Amino acid sequence: MKIVLFGFDDYGEKIAKVIEKKDIKVVVFNSEEEQRAKDKLYDVIKFMDINDDELKNLEEFDLAIATLKNEDKNLFLCLSLKELFPNRELISKVSEKGNEFKYRLAGVDKIINPYEVSANRIMTILQKPLTLKIIEEIVFEDNTLSFAEIEIPKNSFLDGKYIRDVDKEISKNYNILIIAVVDKEMGENVQFVTKGLNHKLDYGDILIVVGDIFDIEQFKEDLSFFARMQK
Repeated sequence: MKIVLFGFDDYGEKIAKVIEKKDIKVVVFNSEEEQRAKDKLYDVIKFMDINDDELKNLEEFDLAIATLKNEDKNLFLCLSLKELFPNRELISKVSEKGNEFKYRLAGVDKIINPYEVSANRIMTILQKPLTLKIIEEIVFEDNTLSFAEIEIPKNSFLDGKYIRDVDKEISKNYNILIIAVVDKEMGENVQFVTKGLNHKLDYGDILIVVGDIFDIEQFKEDLSFFARMQK
């Protein structure tokens, strides 16, 4: 299978590592990623911009993978590829979970959501007797995501709500993903949301979340602020 990979940042390189070099061609749009891919001995093409003239120069391929860091450019790339090559399979990374529907509309065949991938990895790792430090080293070696435990304050906007009723809203507004919950009334056992759990949240329960450090801190501040306003 002939594969074209668009983008060669940390994420793109991780994808490239699982593909045979003879089967992949890397397309980049800046000199830094061009040099990085060449140093790893990949077959590299540098495009000046995303336009039909550039894309039409691509040799025959079976699968395209879009991993550009800029979400708008990545989405535009997907739209252009599907218009020019409607019968080729297209896989794309989506940086924000709330944008998945846009990629579906663009005709992307399969979406890679780093947050959901990380959720599954965390769920597997947390069930093993590893320390938090080891978990962070394994799951967040690229330092783009962070892992946190957040206690639900009394009178916060989560107190008394069910996870399924707030999960999408939290993901959309804060771009963080709830992985699991520790119920204060059920001891220290971790209950994983990724297994379809619809748990009623109460103050004192602990949410286990994954996301950008800034987004997590903002979520914590908003929880505390809301709780103080309700007193």
